[in-house]
Order: sequence, then structure tokens, then C-alpha cells
Amino acid sequence: MYRRSLRADIQRISQVLAGLDFPAAKWQLIMYAEEYGADSTTRADLWSLPTGVYTDLNRVLAALGLVSQPTRLRDGHRLSVMQVAARERPLR
Repeated sequence: MYRRSLRADIQRISQVLAGLDFPAAKWQLIMYAEEYGADSTTRADLWSLPTGVYTDLNRVLAALGLVSQPTRLRDGHRLSVMQVAARERPLR
């Protein structure tokens, strides 16, 4: 699949899933993206995920090959992939 850039792909997926409560199953990710009005590339990426439950956004991004497996800091907090801009709904 063609990728514009790694950073753009991470931002695209992160923005679409920004308000989703985790853990979430693959079908929940897909339904949430559909409700958001995600583009076809994002929907295709989510459909390509292995079936299962994802504990957080980092796990989704790792399963898509966009980041390495998430690491934990010494104090137990998860390392953030990036700050996501406020979620905006696309015009329909």
C-alpha cells in the first residue's frame, strides 16, 4: 500500500481514533472510523489489522507497522507516540 509519509500516516490514524475508548476490538475500530467519516485509506488500514482487542492507540499503530512496539517509561507510564490535534469531524 502506498504511504505518503510515516508521520502523516500516524497522524491520520491517530486523529480518526482520538476519541475512542480503549481497549477496543478490531470491529470497534472499524465502526468508529466509519462513524467518523474516515477516508478509504484509513478504513483499508483498519481492515488489514489482525482480529483481536487493542489496549491502546500505540498497539493499533504497532500492528499497522507504523511504530515499533510501545515501550514503558521507568515510572510505568506509556511513551506517547505524538500529541494529536483536536479531533474535527469532516464535512459530509
